[in-house]
Amino acid sequence: MQIQVLGNEKLHLPADVIDLLLDLLSTDDRFRELFTRNRHAALVEAGCELSEEQLRAASPLRCLTVERLADKETIAAAREELRAHLLADAAYSNPHALESGAMHAVLRQN
Repeated sequence: MQIQVLGNEKLHLPADVIDLLLDLLSTDDRFRELFTRNRHAALVEAGCELSEEQLRAASPLRCLTVERLADKETIAAAREELRAHLLADAAYSNPHALESGAMHAVLRQN
């Protein structure tokens, strides 16, 4: 499935990328560190069809910026809610849901 660019340079990630992203964020310490350091590279590793450079040119992905990533167990427990949130167009306009301590507040807004 292709990545779509929505208005205002916002990407709409396909379901398969979101699924792998959430799987890796809830299980893989190395991937979690990569995601925190370089979300564009992490999305390429999670299956984005665009290169890291293309992703950077298309969107800053501010919606996926985290200072302190929620722990693996919290992401795993909220996986279906996170998936639904990230598949919704509004996810790319709202604050990200992967920040430690912010996940439940963001998901309740939907």
